[in-house]
Amino acid sequence: KIMFTMFSLVCMFILIFPRLLSIGVKELMYYVNLCDNVSFFCISLGPDTKLMQNSGTSTFKRTRIDCMMNILVLCIGGFLVTISAILSVWYFFFETTDDALSSFLIFCSYVIVLNMLVPMSLYVSLEIIRFGNSLFINWDRDMYCPRTNTPARARTTKLSEELGQVKYILSDKTGTLTRNIMTFSKCCIEGKAYGEHLGKCKIFKFTFHDPNLVEIVRKRNPEAQAFFRLLDLCHTVMSEKKEDGELIYQAQSPDESALVTAARSFGFKFHSRTPETITLMEMGNKVIYDLVAVLDFTNRRKRMSVIVCSPEGKITLFCKGADTVVFERLHSFNHLKEATQEYLNKYARDGLRALVLSSKQLEESYVQGWKERLHEASIAMEGREERLEELFEEMEKDMTLLGATAVEDELQEGVPHTIEQLGQAHIKIWMLTGDQKGWCQMTTFVVQGKILQEVRNELQ
Repeated sequence: KIMFTMFSLVCMFILIFPRLLSIGVKELMYYVNLCDNVSFFCISLGPDTKLMQNSGTSTFKRTRIDCMMNILVLCIGGFLVTISAILSVWYFFFETTDDALSSFLIFCSYVIVLNMLVPMSLYVSLEIIRFGNSLFINWDRDMYCPRTNTPARARTTKLSEELGQVKYILSDKTGTLTRNIMTFSKCCIEGKAYGEHLGKCKIFKFTFHDPNLVEIVRKRNPEAQAFFRLLDLCHTVMSEKKEDGELIYQAQSPDESALVTAARSFGFKFHSRTPETITLMEMGNKVIYDLVAVLDFTNRRKRMSVIVCSPEGKITLFCKGADTVVFERLHSFNHLKEATQEYLNKYARDGLRALVLSSKQLEESYVQGWKERLHEASIAMEGREERLEELFEEMEKDMTLLGATAVEDELQEGVPHTIEQLGQAHIKIWMLTGDQKGWCQMTTFVVQGKILQEVRNELQ
Protein backbone atom coordinates (compact mmCIF):
# COMPACT_ATOMS: atom_id res chain seq x y z
CA LYS A 1 0.00 0.00 0.00
CA ILE A 2 2.83 2.39 0.83
CA MET A 3 4.54 1.75 -2.51
CA PHE A 4 1.24 2.23 -4.36
CA THR A 5 0.63 5.50 -2.52
CA MET A 6 4.12 6.78 -3.36
CA PHE A 7 3.67 5.82 -7.00
CA SER A 8 0.32 7.64 -7.09
CA LEU A 9 1.89 10.78 -5.62
CA VAL A 10 4.65 10.69 -8.24
CA CYS A 11 2.07 10.38 -11.03
CA MET A 12 0.05 13.29 -9.60
CA PHE A 13 3.19 15.43 -9.37
CA ILE A 14 4.02 14.70 -13.01
CA LEU A 15 0.48 15.63 -14.07
CA ILE A 16 0.51 18.88 -12.09
CA PHE A 17 4.07 19.90 -13.01
CA PRO A 18 4.68 18.41 -16.46
CA ARG A 19 8.27 18.28 -17.70
CA LEU A 20 9.57 16.96 -21.01
CA LEU A 21 12.16 14.26 -20.38
CA SER A 22 13.87 11.73 -22.62
CA ILE A 23 14.16 8.14 -21.44
CA GLY A 24 16.89 5.95 -22.89
CA VAL A 25 19.21 3.13 -21.94
CA LYS A 26 20.93 5.25 -19.29
CA GLU A 27 17.67 5.66 -17.37
CA LEU A 28 16.97 1.92 -17.13
CA MET A 29 18.04 -0.30 -14.25
CA TYR A 30 18.37 -3.85 -15.49
CA TYR A 31 17.52 -7.01 -13.59
CA VAL A 32 20.00 -8.03 -10.79
CA ASN A 33 21.96 -4.75 -11.17
CA LEU A 34 23.30 -2.89 -8.14
CA CYS A 35 21.58 0.39 -7.30
CA ASP A 36 22.82 2.90 -4.72
CA ASN A 37 21.27 6.29 -3.89
CA VAL A 38 19.16 6.37 -7.04
CA SER A 39 15.46 7.21 -7.27
CA PHE A 40 13.58 5.31 -9.95
CA PHE A 41 10.24 3.83 -10.89
CA CYS A 42 9.46 0.64 -12.78
CA ILE A 43 8.36 0.84 -16.39
CA SER A 44 8.24 -2.91 -17.04
CA LEU A 45 6.98 -5.56 -14.66
CA GLY A 46 6.22 -9.26 -14.78
CA PRO A 47 5.90 -10.64 -18.31
CA ASP A 48 6.88 -7.27 -19.83
CA THR A 49 10.47 -7.43 -18.56
CA LYS A 50 13.30 -8.30 -20.92
CA LEU A 51 14.07 -11.45 -18.95
CA MET A 52 10.54 -12.82 -19.34
CA GLN A 53 10.27 -11.71 -22.97
CA ASN A 54 13.38 -13.70 -23.86
CA SER A 55 12.48 -16.77 -21.79
CA GLY A 56 10.65 -18.72 -24.46
CA THR A 57 10.17 -22.45 -24.65
CA SER A 58 13.43 -24.29 -25.18
CA THR A 59 13.97 -26.18 -28.41
CA PHE A 60 13.77 -29.96 -28.10
CA LYS A 61 17.08 -31.38 -29.29
CA ARG A 62 17.40 -34.75 -30.97
CA THR A 63 20.64 -36.63 -31.43
CA ARG A 64 21.66 -38.30 -34.65
CA ILE A 65 20.92 -41.71 -33.14
CA ASP A 66 17.39 -40.58 -32.22
CA CYS A 67 16.76 -39.32 -35.74
CA MET A 68 18.16 -42.51 -37.27
CA MET A 69 16.12 -44.69 -34.91
CA ASN A 70 12.91 -42.81 -35.70
CA ILE A 71 13.49 -43.29 -39.42
CA LEU A 72 14.24 -47.00 -38.94
CA VAL A 73 11.15 -47.54 -36.79
CA LEU A 74 8.97 -45.78 -39.37
CA CYS A 75 10.46 -47.92 -42.13
CA ILE A 76 9.91 -51.09 -40.09
CA GLY A 77 6.35 -49.98 -39.34
CA GLY A 78 5.72 -49.42 -43.03
CA PHE A 79 7.21 -52.82 -43.81
CA LEU A 80 4.92 -54.39 -41.18
CA VAL A 81 1.83 -52.76 -42.68
CA THR A 82 2.88 -53.84 -46.19
CA ILE A 83 3.47 -57.48 -45.18
CA SER A 84 0.18 -57.58 -43.27
CA ALA A 85 -1.68 -56.22 -46.30
CA ILE A 86 -0.04 -58.74 -48.64
CA LEU A 87 -0.85 -61.67 -46.34
CA SER A 88 -4.41 -60.42 -45.96
CA VAL A 89 -4.88 -60.34 -49.74
CA TRP A 90 -3.32 -63.80 -50.06
CA TYR A 91 -5.71 -65.11 -47.40
CA PHE A 92 -8.71 -63.93 -49.45
CA PHE A 93 -8.13 -66.77 -51.93
CA PHE A 94 -8.98 -69.30 -49.21
CA GLU A 95 -11.84 -67.28 -47.65
CA THR A 96 -15.41 -68.08 -48.71
CA THR A 97 -16.87 -64.77 -47.54
CA ASP A 98 -16.03 -61.28 -48.78
CA ASP A 99 -17.20 -59.43 -45.67
CA ALA A 100 -15.28 -56.13 -45.23
CA LEU A 101 -15.20 -56.49 -41.45
CA SER A 102 -13.70 -59.94 -41.76
CA SER A 103 -11.00 -58.63 -44.09
CA PHE A 104 -10.13 -55.84 -41.66
CA LEU A 105 -9.94 -58.27 -38.75
CA ILE A 106 -7.62 -60.52 -40.73
CA PHE A 107 -5.34 -57.53 -41.47
CA CYS A 108 -5.31 -56.54 -37.79
CA SER A 109 -4.55 -60.12 -36.81
CA TYR A 110 -1.46 -60.17 -39.00
CA VAL A 111 -0.35 -56.82 -37.55
CA ILE A 112 -0.64 -58.28 -34.04
CA VAL A 113 1.16 -61.48 -35.01
CA LEU A 114 4.03 -59.62 -36.68
CA ASN A 115 4.32 -56.73 -34.16
CA MET A 116 7.58 -58.19 -32.85
CA LEU A 117 9.25 -56.76 -35.95
CA VAL A 118 9.02 -53.28 -34.36
CA PRO A 119 11.89 -53.00 -31.80
CA MET A 120 10.03 -51.13 -29.04
CA SER A 121 12.50 -52.31 -26.38
CA LEU A 122 15.31 -50.59 -28.30
CA TYR A 123 14.32 -47.18 -26.91
CA VAL A 124 14.35 -48.49 -23.35
CA SER A 125 17.74 -50.14 -23.85
CA LEU A 126 19.17 -46.94 -25.35
CA GLU A 127 17.97 -44.82 -22.42
CA ILE A 128 19.55 -47.26 -19.96
CA ILE A 129 22.86 -47.04 -21.86
CA ARG A 130 22.69 -43.23 -21.85
CA PHE A 131 22.03 -43.18 -18.13
CA GLY A 132 25.06 -45.40 -17.62
CA ASN A 133 27.19 -43.05 -19.74
CA SER A 134 26.13 -40.08 -17.62
CA LEU A 135 27.19 -41.96 -14.48
CA PHE A 136 30.60 -42.70 -15.98
CA ILE A 137 31.00 -39.00 -16.84
CA ASN A 138 30.16 -38.00 -13.27
CA TRP A 139 32.61 -40.58 -11.88
CA ASP A 140 35.47 -39.78 -14.27
CA ARG A 141 38.45 -38.60 -12.21
CA ASP A 142 40.24 -37.29 -15.30
CA MET A 143 37.48 -34.68 -15.66
CA TYR A 144 37.75 -33.49 -12.05
CA CYS A 145 39.19 -30.00 -11.36
CA PRO A 146 41.01 -30.09 -8.00
CA ARG A 147 41.69 -26.33 -7.99
CA THR A 148 37.99 -25.45 -7.88
CA ASN A 149 36.84 -28.79 -6.42
CA THR A 150 34.47 -29.21 -9.36
CA PRO A 151 33.72 -32.64 -10.83
CA ALA A 152 32.23 -33.21 -14.25
CA ARG A 153 28.47 -33.26 -14.32
CA ALA A 154 26.28 -34.67 -17.07
CA ARG A 155 23.41 -32.19 -17.22
CA THR A 156 21.55 -34.21 -19.85
CA THR A 157 21.57 -37.85 -20.86
CA LYS A 158 20.37 -37.11 -24.39
CA LEU A 159 23.53 -35.70 -25.94
CA SER A 160 26.39 -37.74 -24.47
CA GLU A 161 26.88 -39.78 -27.67
CA GLU A 162 27.10 -36.54 -29.69
CA LEU A 163 30.39 -35.55 -28.03
CA GLY A 164 32.28 -37.81 -30.40
CA GLN A 165 30.69 -36.15 -33.44
CA VAL A 166 31.83 -32.57 -32.69
CA LYS A 167 33.84 -31.06 -35.56
CA TYR A 168 33.80 -27.34 -34.72
CA ILE A 169 33.95 -25.35 -31.48
CA LEU A 170 32.94 -21.67 -31.49
CA SER A 171 34.44 -20.01 -28.44
CA ASP A 172 34.21 -16.54 -26.96
CA LYS A 173 37.58 -15.04 -26.04
CA THR A 174 37.14 -12.71 -23.08
CA GLY A 175 36.41 -14.67 -19.93
CA THR A 176 36.52 -18.01 -21.76
CA LEU A 177 39.97 -18.30 -23.30
CA THR A 178 41.25 -15.42 -21.16
CA ARG A 179 40.87 -14.67 -17.46
CA ASN A 180 39.11 -11.31 -17.95
CA ILE A 181 41.45 -9.83 -15.33
CA MET A 182 42.95 -6.74 -16.95
CA THR A 183 46.41 -5.49 -16.01
CA PHE A 184 47.92 -2.21 -17.19
CA SER A 185 51.03 -3.38 -19.04
CA LYS A 186 52.45 -0.70 -21.36
CA CYS A 187 51.69 2.78 -22.63
CA CYS A 188 52.80 5.31 -25.21
CA ILE A 189 52.84 9.06 -24.47
CA GLU A 190 53.73 11.64 -27.11
CA GLY A 191 55.27 8.96 -29.33
CA LYS A 192 57.46 7.49 -26.56
CA ALA A 193 56.89 4.00 -25.19
CA TYR A 194 56.97 3.11 -21.51
CA GLY A 195 56.86 -0.27 -19.87
CA GLU A 196 59.11 -2.06 -22.39
CA HIS A 197 61.69 -2.92 -19.72
CA LEU A 198 59.90 -2.44 -16.45
CA GLY A 199 60.28 -3.56 -12.91
CA LYS A 200 57.57 -4.95 -10.67
CA CYS A 201 56.04 -2.71 -8.05
CA LYS A 202 52.81 -3.93 -6.46
CA ILE A 203 50.77 -0.90 -5.44
CA PHE A 204 46.96 -1.13 -5.19
CA LYS A 205 47.18 -4.50 -6.98
CA PHE A 206 49.11 -2.69 -9.71
CA THR A 207 52.24 -4.34 -11.13
CA PHE A 208 53.46 -1.67 -13.59
CA HIS A 209 56.47 0.46 -12.70
CA ASP A 210 58.68 2.34 -15.15
CA PRO A 211 61.25 4.74 -13.59
CA ASN A 212 61.33 6.91 -16.71
CA LEU A 213 57.58 7.45 -16.63
CA VAL A 214 57.64 8.15 -12.90
CA GLU A 215 60.33 10.77 -13.47
CA ILE A 216 58.42 12.72 -16.13
CA VAL A 217 55.28 12.64 -13.99
CA ARG A 218 57.23 14.05 -11.04
CA LYS A 219 58.52 16.84 -13.28
CA ARG A 220 54.86 17.63 -14.10
CA ASN A 221 55.26 17.02 -17.80
CA PRO A 222 52.11 18.53 -19.44
CA GLU A 223 51.66 15.65 -21.89
CA ALA A 224 51.98 13.01 -19.17
CA GLN A 225 49.59 14.90 -16.91
CA ALA A 226 47.03 15.20 -19.71
CA PHE A 227 47.44 11.47 -20.41
CA PHE A 228 46.67 10.34 -16.86
CA ARG A 229 44.04 13.06 -16.40
CA LEU A 230 42.18 11.56 -19.35
CA LEU A 231 42.31 8.11 -17.75
CA ASP A 232 40.77 9.59 -14.59
CA LEU A 233 38.00 11.54 -16.34
CA CYS A 234 36.90 9.49 -19.35
CA HIS A 235 35.19 6.46 -17.81
CA THR A 236 32.02 5.26 -16.07
CA VAL A 237 33.70 3.96 -12.91
CA MET A 238 32.00 4.52 -9.55
CA SER A 239 34.06 4.84 -6.37
CA GLU A 240 33.13 3.53 -2.94
CA LYS A 241 34.97 4.20 0.30
CA LYS A 242 35.50 1.37 2.77
CA GLU A 243 35.40 1.73 6.54
CA ASP A 244 39.19 2.00 6.64
CA GLY A 245 39.10 4.87 4.13
CA GLU A 246 40.37 2.89 1.13
CA LEU A 247 38.69 3.62 -2.19
CA ILE A 248 37.47 0.71 -4.25
CA TYR A 249 36.30 1.04 -7.84
CA GLN A 250 33.22 -0.53 -9.38
CA ALA A 251 33.43 -0.60 -13.17
CA GLN A 252 31.24 -2.01 -15.90
CA SER A 253 34.36 -3.07 -17.78
CA PRO A 254 37.59 -4.45 -16.26
CA ASP A 255 39.51 -2.35 -18.81
CA GLU A 256 38.27 0.86 -17.19
CA SER A 257 39.12 -0.38 -13.72
CA ALA A 258 42.68 -1.21 -14.82
CA LEU A 259 43.18 2.23 -16.42
CA VAL A 260 41.80 4.15 -13.42
CA THR A 261 44.01 2.09 -11.10
CA ALA A 262 47.02 2.91 -13.29
CA ALA A 263 46.29 6.64 -13.10
CA ARG A 264 45.96 6.42 -9.30
CA SER A 265 49.38 4.78 -9.04
CA PHE A 266 50.94 7.74 -10.87
CA GLY A 267 49.42 10.40 -8.64
CA PHE A 268 46.10 11.01 -10.41
CA LYS A 269 43.48 9.55 -8.09
CA PHE A 270 39.84 9.37 -9.08
CA HIS A 271 37.95 10.26 -5.91
CA SER A 272 34.24 10.57 -6.65
CA ARG A 273 31.68 11.64 -9.20
CA THR A 274 28.21 13.18 -9.32
CA PRO A 275 25.95 13.82 -12.31
CA GLU A 276 27.51 17.30 -12.59
CA THR A 277 31.11 16.94 -11.33
CA ILE A 278 34.12 14.63 -11.18
CA THR A 279 36.55 14.98 -8.27
CA LEU A 280 40.22 14.03 -8.66
CA MET A 281 43.29 14.11 -6.45
CA GLU A 282 46.06 15.32 -8.76
CA MET A 283 49.49 14.97 -7.17
CA GLY A 284 47.91 15.43 -3.74
CA ASN A 285 45.73 18.40 -4.74
CA LYS A 286 41.96 18.11 -4.86
CA VAL A 287 40.56 19.26 -8.21
CA ILE A 288 36.85 19.35 -9.11
CA TYR A 289 35.90 19.28 -12.79
CA ASP A 290 32.47 20.25 -14.06
CA LEU A 291 31.03 17.49 -16.23
CA VAL A 292 29.60 19.23 -19.29
CA ALA A 293 28.60 16.20 -21.38
CA VAL A 294 29.24 12.48 -21.77
CA LEU A 295 29.43 10.92 -25.24
CA ASP A 296 28.70 7.33 -24.35
CA PHE A 297 30.52 4.28 -25.67
CA THR A 298 28.62 1.95 -28.00
CA ASN A 299 29.72 -1.04 -30.04
CA ARG A 300 29.05 1.00 -33.15
CA ARG A 301 31.02 4.08 -32.05
CA LYS A 302 33.90 2.08 -30.46
CA ARG A 303 34.88 5.12 -28.42
CA MET A 304 33.85 7.21 -25.42
CA SER A 305 34.29 10.93 -24.81
CA VAL A 306 33.67 13.39 -22.00
CA ILE A 307 33.60 17.18 -22.02
CA VAL A 308 34.80 18.74 -18.77
CA CYS A 309 35.49 22.23 -17.50
CA SER A 310 38.51 22.75 -15.24
CA PRO A 311 38.52 25.13 -12.24
CA GLU A 312 40.42 27.60 -14.46
CA GLY A 313 37.51 27.64 -16.90
CA LYS A 314 39.19 25.61 -19.69
CA ILE A 315 36.79 23.30 -21.52
CA THR A 316 38.37 20.11 -22.87
CA LEU A 317 37.13 17.09 -24.76
CA PHE A 318 38.79 13.81 -23.75
CA CYS A 319 38.29 10.77 -25.99
CA LYS A 320 39.47 7.17 -25.81
CA GLY A 321 38.68 4.31 -28.15
CA ALA A 322 39.86 1.91 -30.81
CA ASP A 323 42.67 3.11 -33.07
CA THR A 324 40.57 2.53 -36.21
CA VAL A 325 38.02 5.17 -35.19
CA VAL A 326 40.15 7.63 -33.21
CA PHE A 327 42.85 8.01 -35.87
CA GLU A 328 40.19 9.03 -38.41
CA ARG A 329 39.21 11.95 -36.19
CA LEU A 330 42.67 13.34 -35.40
CA HIS A 331 44.02 16.60 -36.72
CA SER A 332 45.54 16.08 -40.17
CA PHE A 333 48.89 17.55 -39.09
CA ASN A 334 49.38 15.24 -36.13
CA HIS A 335 53.00 14.06 -36.36
CA LEU A 336 52.70 11.44 -33.61
CA LYS A 337 50.29 9.21 -35.49
CA GLU A 338 52.90 7.08 -37.28
CA ALA A 339 55.02 6.52 -34.17
CA THR A 340 51.99 5.60 -32.11
CA GLN A 341 50.75 3.24 -34.83
CA GLU A 342 54.03 1.31 -34.70
CA TYR A 343 53.64 0.77 -30.97
CA LEU A 344 50.00 -0.24 -31.43
CA ASN A 345 51.06 -2.89 -33.93
CA LYS A 346 53.63 -4.15 -31.44
CA TYR A 347 51.04 -4.25 -28.66
CA ALA A 348 48.75 -6.28 -30.90
CA ARG A 349 51.54 -8.74 -31.69
CA ASP A 350 52.19 -9.11 -27.96
CA GLY A 351 48.53 -9.92 -27.37
CA LEU A 352 47.67 -6.68 -25.54
CA ARG A 353 44.38 -4.79 -25.71
CA ALA A 354 45.13 -1.26 -26.90
CA LEU A 355 43.22 2.02 -26.64
CA VAL A 356 44.10 5.36 -28.22
CA LEU A 357 43.73 8.57 -26.19
CA SER A 358 43.11 12.04 -27.64
CA SER A 359 41.89 15.46 -26.53
CA LYS A 360 40.63 18.76 -27.90
CA GLN A 361 40.35 22.28 -26.49
CA LEU A 362 36.92 23.88 -26.93
CA GLU A 363 35.49 27.40 -26.89
CA GLU A 364 32.80 28.17 -24.33
CA SER A 365 30.48 29.85 -26.84
CA TYR A 366 30.63 26.86 -29.18
CA VAL A 367 30.01 24.39 -26.35
CA GLN A 368 26.93 26.30 -25.16
CA GLY A 369 25.38 26.22 -28.62
CA TRP A 370 26.29 22.57 -29.05
CA LYS A 371 24.71 21.68 -25.68
CA GLU A 372 21.45 23.35 -26.69
CA ARG A 373 21.34 21.31 -29.88
CA LEU A 374 22.24 18.20 -27.87
CA HIS A 375 19.30 18.77 -25.52
CA GLU A 376 16.92 19.26 -28.44
CA ALA A 377 18.16 16.04 -30.03
CA SER A 378 17.91 14.08 -26.76
CA ILE A 379 14.20 14.92 -26.32
CA ALA A 380 13.30 14.40 -29.97
CA MET A 381 10.55 11.85 -30.53
CA GLU A 382 11.79 10.83 -33.98
CA GLY A 383 15.31 10.35 -35.28
CA ARG A 384 16.85 10.82 -31.84
CA GLU A 385 19.73 8.37 -32.34
CA GLU A 386 20.64 9.79 -35.75
CA ARG A 387 20.66 13.39 -34.49
CA LEU A 388 22.77 12.48 -31.46
CA GLU A 389 25.21 10.60 -33.68
CA GLU A 390 25.61 13.66 -35.92
CA LEU A 391 26.32 15.90 -32.92
CA PHE A 392 28.85 13.43 -31.54
CA GLU A 393 30.60 13.28 -34.91
CA GLU A 394 30.69 17.07 -35.06
CA MET A 395 32.35 17.30 -31.67
CA GLU A 396 34.82 14.41 -32.06
CA LYS A 397 36.98 15.74 -34.88
CA ASP A 398 40.32 17.55 -35.26
CA MET A 399 41.52 16.06 -31.98
CA THR A 400 45.11 15.92 -30.71
CA LEU A 401 46.73 12.56 -30.06
CA LEU A 402 47.94 12.02 -26.49
CA GLY A 403 49.06 8.40 -26.57
CA ALA A 404 47.90 4.83 -26.20
CA THR A 405 47.44 2.26 -23.46
CA ALA A 406 48.03 -1.49 -23.53
CA VAL A 407 46.18 -3.78 -21.14
CA GLU A 408 47.03 -7.44 -20.72
CA ASP A 409 44.41 -10.16 -20.42
CA GLU A 410 46.21 -13.44 -19.74
CA LEU A 411 45.05 -16.81 -21.01
CA GLN A 412 43.15 -19.11 -18.69
CA GLU A 413 45.10 -21.85 -16.99
CA GLY A 414 45.10 -25.00 -19.11
CA VAL A 415 44.06 -23.35 -22.39
CA PRO A 416 47.16 -24.48 -24.37
CA HIS A 417 46.80 -28.07 -23.14
CA THR A 418 43.09 -28.09 -23.94
CA ILE A 419 43.68 -26.78 -27.46
CA GLU A 420 46.37 -29.40 -27.96
CA GLN A 421 43.94 -32.17 -26.99
CA LEU A 422 41.20 -30.78 -29.24
CA GLY A 423 43.66 -30.54 -32.13
CA GLN A 424 44.60 -34.18 -31.73
CA ALA A 425 40.88 -35.01 -31.95
CA HIS A 426 40.75 -33.11 -35.29
CA ILE A 427 38.34 -30.54 -33.87
CA LYS A 428 38.54 -27.08 -35.46
CA ILE A 429 38.30 -24.09 -33.12
CA TRP A 430 36.82 -20.72 -34.09
CA MET A 431 37.33 -17.73 -31.81
CA LEU A 432 34.65 -15.04 -31.69
CA THR A 433 35.89 -11.61 -30.61
CA GLY A 434 35.64 -7.94 -31.39
CA ASP A 435 39.27 -7.12 -30.64
CA GLN A 436 41.93 -5.89 -33.01
CA LYS A 437 43.11 -8.07 -35.85
CA GLY A 438 46.64 -8.35 -34.47
CA TRP A 439 45.45 -9.68 -31.11
CA CYS A 440 43.13 -12.10 -32.89
CA GLN A 441 46.02 -13.40 -35.01
CA MET A 442 48.14 -13.82 -31.90
CA THR A 443 45.42 -15.95 -30.31
CA THR A 444 44.86 -18.01 -33.46
CA PHE A 445 48.51 -19.06 -33.25
CA VAL A 446 47.52 -20.89 -30.08
CA VAL A 447 44.67 -22.58 -31.89
CA GLN A 448 46.94 -23.72 -34.71
CA GLY A 449 49.30 -25.58 -32.39
CA LYS A 450 49.12 -29.35 -32.84
CA ILE A 451 51.14 -30.40 -29.81
CA LEU A 452 51.74 -28.78 -26.45
CA GLN A 453 55.34 -27.82 -27.24
CA GLU A 454 54.26 -26.04 -30.45
CA VAL A 455 51.64 -24.09 -28.53
CA ARG A 456 54.21 -22.99 -25.93
CA ASN A 457 56.70 -21.96 -28.60
CA GLU A 458 54.09 -19.88 -30.43
CA LEU A 459 53.04 -18.19 -27.20
CA GLN A 460 56.65 -17.24 -26.52
